[in-house]
Amino acid sequence: MKKYLLFASLLFTGSQFINAQSISETVSVGAGYVNDTWYSLENGVQGSNPTANWDLTFDLSGFGTSIRANNGNGVMIYPYPNGDINDWATVDTSGLSTWTPNYNDETTWFYGALDKNINSNDPFDVGWGVYDMNTHIISGDSIFIVKLMDNSYRKLRIDQMASGAFDFTFAHLDGTNEVQASVAKADYADKLFGYYSLQNETAVDHEPVTLENWDLFFGRYTGFIPTPYNLTGIIAGPNTEVVQIDGVADVANYNDWGAETFSNDISTIGADWKEFMFSTMSYEVTDDVVYFVKTQAGDVWKLIPTGFGGSSDGNFEFTKEKISALSVDENGMAKAEVMVYPNPATNNVSFILNNMEANATTVQILNMEGQIMYEQVLTGKSDFDVKNIPVHAFRSGVYIVNVNSGEQQFNQKLIIK
Repeated sequence: MKKYLLFASLLFTGSQFINAQSISETVSVGAGYVNDTWYSLENGVQGSNPTANWDLTFDLSGFGTSIRANNGNGVMIYPYPNGDINDWATVDTSGLSTWTPNYNDETTWFYGALDKNINSNDPFDVGWGVYDMNTHIISGDSIFIVKLMDNSYRKLRIDQMASGAFDFTFAHLDGTNEVQASVAKADYADKLFGYYSLQNETAVDHEPVTLENWDLFFGRYTGFIPTPYNLTGIIAGPNTEVVQIDGVADVANYNDWGAETFSNDISTIGADWKEFMFSTMSYEVTDDVVYFVKTQAGDVWKLIPTGFGGSSDGNFEFTKEKISALSVDENGMAKAEVMVYPNPATNNVSFILNNMEANATTVQILNMEGQIMYEQVLTGKSDFDVKNIPVHAFRSGVYIVNVNSGEQQFNQKLIIK
């Protein structure tokens, strides 16, 4: 049984239980796992794109600073040891085989391989650079060695993040073919990430639909069991929550989800519901596990994996059943909205809550190690409400704001100075 840190609770205000039939589905990432696929529980597959067409992703959310690597398809990130960005011209990769690589966190979309190069003595360090509270610019301070999918290498530095754009430079290890590039958040409105291919030296509009139109991602990622291992599985979107129930004798008729605590751990479904059997050279699916998935629309679906074709066809087989739908008639409200202001903050931070009538809203502020520094359950009004939270006792640094309204999961980085 998988164990997870549960960051949020599911609240059942304004829901209606429905009678629905179980639907059998097949979602494919292609033979050899060649595609990334985005899926909506309500509307099916929303699109696929070749998984090999990108190397890095850049966080598009508000003040998001996260940078992920395509670890699941072999892209490796090595922080340059005992050096800073000023060593760019004299990078020495002797002993690279002994360096420790960084990987994306498997529990969240917003803690990537380049974010983990943090100087714990500097509260404004975001991993690849340092935030300046006066200019509101993050200036790069690190060099990374990147192993690409074709086994070639590049050296990489993130020069800055300013005015909603990540500016970065990469080159061959000997300094030749230096390229200066940028990924601007405004170019990918309403999507999760902007993508870039170092190998092809081009930005990539990789996600086929906007964030509000998909719930689950099917594809490759790196998990830890306990050492890093490339897996093919099902990853929840950042606004999707999941609960896993193990040891169920009758999965087809089990619907006892009401008292469960949902998690925003994105790999709750993941890959360990299946196991490769060498005796048959095929995958066997666990027959006593049920997942309940809460979408960003507020609906709850029951999902049961039933088959996996492996690399021969990349097919995921499962049944789904909508068992609870958000009742607009009962609560008469639109999708919840949350804004955080000011950011950066000094003494107080305000949470502006909109369209949250009769909903308890859980607000958490976490440090970069995932520790909950502040937690409160708020009650919002139907149209517009402002909640002020004192942060003057917090150390200066970077924090994560996590808000769960029962309708929408909200995550944002918060700077406290």
